[in-house]
Amino acid sequence: MNIVDVLYSLVDVNQRFDRLVLDPLTIRNLDMTIRTFESIYDETFSIDDKILSRICDQILCRIYDQINTLTIEQYSMKRILHANNYPQLYSLSLINFEGEILHQYLTDDSILRDLLSKQITHLNIHIKNANRESFGITSEIFILILSLCEKLTELNFCDLFLERKHWNHFSHLTAPSFMSSTLTKLKINLATFADCLFLLDANLECLTTLIVRVNSIYYPIRDIDNTVCIRF
Repeated sequence: MNIVDVLYSLVDVNQRFDRLVLDPLTIRNLDMTIRTFESIYDETFSIDDKILSRICDQILCRIYDQINTLTIEQYSMKRILHANNYPQLYSLSLINFEGEILHQYLTDDSILRDLLSKQITHLNIHIKNANRESFGITSEIFILILSLCEKLTELNFCDLFLERKHWNHFSHLTAPSFMSSTLTKLKINLATFADCLFLLDANLECLTTLIVRVNSIYYPIRDIDNTVCIRF
């Protein structure tokens, strides 16, 4: 049983189960997704609505102030984040989002924006069904995240699942239009070596660890800054 099933099935059965299930060590890292496979490339992460309702309405109010890391997916995110404040939350994973929907949340959802700007230091992003046509929206999401997350130190952008890579593309932008004064670690997939060079031109002044997977490497069309050391 995963934690979602445990919360739904065992909370309020008796006091002993409550002590075990609601122990801070159990629920501080809360994964509110259920991963089911149709095939290696076809999977879902959604929670049944009945289960989600019980957890949001009856259980989160008892554990909200003990959650440090939270994993949520597209269809349950709003109900979970709007159910309570999470004062101890510092790590957030947004899983299996369509690019357009995630962009809309990052632009319009005040609770998510407030959480990202004031609390989140570690962020993981997974965009589903991303393809060449979605390069524009994913680059906008990346820029939004860096501008919004004022305390962010570690970012995994679209490199959570080996079997579902999305190759991000930035070199179509006219100039590096993103910056962060706090980010120290970035893990990301890039479409070309030119995208890697473009990323290195960005104003990421505190970045000490960059983990990159590059899909295509070819001779760059511009000179490489000899103050930057790139190792493969």
